[in-house]
Amino acid sequence: MSITIKNKLTKVLMLFVIFFSYSAISAKINIVTEHLAPFQIVKEDSITGLSTQIIEATLKEANIAYNIDAHPWSLSYNRALKEKNTCIYSIVRIPERDTLFQWVGHIATSSTSFYSLKDNPIKISTLEQAKNYKVAVIKDDVAHHYLLSKGFIENKNIYVMDNNEALLKLLEVPNRQIDLVVINDDLLTNRVNNAIESSKYKNVHTFENFKFEFYFACSLKTEKAIIQSLSKAMEKLDKEGVFEKIKRKWYHKMGNII
Repeated sequence: MSITIKNKLTKVLMLFVIFFSYSAISAKINIVTEHLAPFQIVKEDSITGLSTQIIEATLKEANIAYNIDAHPWSLSYNRALKEKNTCIYSIVRIPERDTLFQWVGHIATSSTSFYSLKDNPIKISTLEQAKNYKVAVIKDDVAHHYLLSKGFIENKNIYVMDNNEALLKLLEVPNRQIDLVVINDDLLTNRVNNAIESSKYKNVHTFENFKFEFYFACSLKTEKAIIQSLSKAMEKLDKEGVFEKIKRKWYHKMGNII
């Protein structure tokens, strides 16, 4: 084969690689989330919050077109499980989920606890003791999956809800007889906006040896070039201190973020 033909083949191959990479990365991706203040704050005309700012900075750095939609968590979770080029935040990474998603990068760490009404005499010091009570969680939330893995049984000592809005209210509904709810500590701080309202609830037990590690993740059907680009962007921004600057803006609203 002549040098001229080799050079032409090399150029064609390079153009093909460049075109393929550009096409893959230029694909518009769908991002799904839920209202989880202060991580994601969903309003009628916007989605803000600590995690949202980190995700948007990442997408800008990666130069990837996107749109963000907010749904009840179970719907967002199942979309991210099944749909092509679809990503989700803030999703907690646990072993049971490792093979279900492509994990882009870490966003933040926070704690989660069992809560009851303040005048409820419940006292627990272990997860095992919580099995003696009726506990409400969000459907397909990490707490839901985690408690099931620890031997809790649906409709016996664990009950699922579709959204966080109704979770705390369950404690005040006599005929539901819910004793405890599982909720992120920073979420509770931001859900209850005044001292009178927050005084109705008490932290009964914080999850031991289990911090909620919030991540940005994508479906298994998301193109590898997109994952690589997003991962590199997150790593770069984290090293440059961009994420830490974003987090500092939210520290006054968050007592448990790490």
